[in-house]
Amino acid sequence: MALTLEHVSKRFGSLVAIKDLSLTFERGAIYSIIGPNGAGKSTVVNMVAGSYTVTSGVIRLDAHVVSSLAKHQIARLGISRTYQNLRLFDGMSVLENLEVCFFTDSLPGLFRRGGHRMTKVERLKRCHACLHDFNLADVAENLAGDLPYGRQKVLELARAFVTDAPVVLLDEPAAGLNHTETKEMARRIASLKRSDRAIILVEHDMDLVMSISDRVDVLNHGELLYSGSPDAVRRNEKVQEAYLGTAAELDIVRKLTEGRRTSGGIRAHAGVVRH
Repeated sequence: MALTLEHVSKRFGSLVAIKDLSLTFERGAIYSIIGPNGAGKSTVVNMVAGSYTVTSGVIRLDAHVVSSLAKHQIARLGISRTYQNLRLFDGMSVLENLEVCFFTDSLPGLFRRGGHRMTKVERLKRCHACLHDFNLADVAENLAGDLPYGRQKVLELARAFVTDAPVVLLDEPAAGLNHTETKEMARRIASLKRSDRAIILVEHDMDLVMSISDRVDVLNHGELLYSGSPDAVRRNEKVQEAYLGTAAELDIVRKLTEGRRTSGGIRAHAGVVRH
């Protein structure tokens, strides 16, 4: 049972954002999608979640073709997500922000996957248990917009998991967090790994990615550059070049920066350009 992308492409006019991408995400693992800016990482998440339509190819969740469905239909099948920029309901309580996640249909009432109606008592029980698990029980009645940014990010994470979806997409969950909060976010995501769940992560923080991922998929210019374990990705020369440039390009940068201080604090050392 898996989420699969089969020869998926996405165009925005003349721009090819994703080109002939095929990937399989089995349940029971944490996957990270990484790549330089503009590589197409968030585009993949948006296609899977239904925010973008695919130009060609097919996305499947088990036996269901989800690439032709609306967002609420995809959510009902069991794909949940977070956003790179917070999309909480600031004027609603923390508890209400979780409860609203069960509304995945325009018809009155709330449903579990498979069409079974869920009672309000069941919903609240699930939500309170989730708040406890994510250490948010003490602010259940607070307005979401009044929480500190770090706890808002935790609430966004909790919303993705409250419905017990088998596929969870996390778009830069550590964005804007400080070092301590990022380490805690990594620990929390790792603790959410289960045999019946696939977690797919888009993230720029490489320490977080390498510490919790079972597999890392590297995109570059909309294509799959490399896929493997964190250790294999670290050692791969093509991945290093995609992030840092070729040896010749690095040599040019070194020559331009040696002996000079710039306003951006650029310096070259040991084959790595830092800024």
